[in-house]
Amino acid sequence: MNSTIDETKIYASGRTYAEHCAWLDSLSPDENLIVCTPVGYRYALILVSITKRLLAHEMPAEQRLRFLEFLEKQADSWTADTIANIRPMCDDGFEMVREAQKLGAKKSLDVYAEHEVFSAFVLRFWPSSAIEAARKRPNKLSNPTVNERTSARTNQAS
Repeated sequence: MNSTIDETKIYASGRTYAEHCAWLDSLSPDENLIVCTPVGYRYALILVSITKRLLAHEMPAEQRLRFLEFLEKQADSWTADTIANIRPMCDDGFEMVREAQKLGAKKSLDVYAEHEVFSAFVLRFWPSSAIEAARKRPNKLSNPTVNERTSARTNQAS
């Protein structure tokens, strides 16, 4: 396998490798954190926020218990403090969720995890709680800074 990178071919999200690297280098620290958040964690953050929104409404006790049990199970991946700090989904965010759900359960999860969609949830609808949750995610690998990524690309090209 050839390890050289063809900078003219599409690499990611319709961008060439060089364009993708420039885009990554242009990200703020919070945007970088969002990009580096694994897809499974993105799903979980969105689902916790939706669950909290639903719990704000009247419902039968049995249904409420199932939602609370779901939140309790999230403690396997997140601290109770982190879960407590995730805000309920706002109206605009929930409208995005409802549109995505029209695509079916599996596809809607994929839509939530897309960078642009997840970024909208995090940066527009619940910025401080989601950024803090992403920072506190368990077992996170080192989150490369722009300089570390640039250095790694330079070493790769050598």
